Amino acid sequence: MLWPTLIPLSILLMESNAHKRKIMRLLLLAGLSVSIYYSCCLLFLNVTPQIMGYHIMYNSDFPKLIAIPVFIVYLVATLTPLFISSIERTHMMGILMFFSCLVTAIFFTQYLTSVWCFFAALISGVIYWILSDAKKKFRFDKLNLLKEKLVSNIG
Repeated sequence: MLWPTLIPLSILLMESNAHKRKIMRLLLLAGLSVSIYYSCCLLFLNVTPQIMGYHIMYNSDFPKLIAIPVFIVYLVATLTPLFISSIERTHMMGILMFFSCLVTAIFFTQYLTSVWCFFAALISGVIYWILSDAKKKFRFDKLNLLKEKLVSNIG
């Protein structure tokens, strides 16, 4: 639920290429929409986890008609930033995430959410690797600038 927002936001905050930053803003908007949709579904609809075959299967009342389109937007918002970013090694994380999702979708279709989340937890170690060896360190002044913009737009 958080990755479609956090991944494009993280890349946007670190990206220096102006053209790629514009694309990241669009992907962030798409990801935020998906995150809000999934949050509303989790708050207002029934979700029942069930242990089956050593995996967790989530039975839900989420609207079936839009499940596939929402998941496609989820994937685009989550994976695309990693492939178009100019930040070193994000492509590696994108490849790992893509193939883990593909393997999960092929072999664990019923358990997609839980198995892909398991792979995502393992892949999260790559985030540390990317950030620990990045030539360009994350700057908190960008967060402060973002905060100031938000406050000035509200006020």
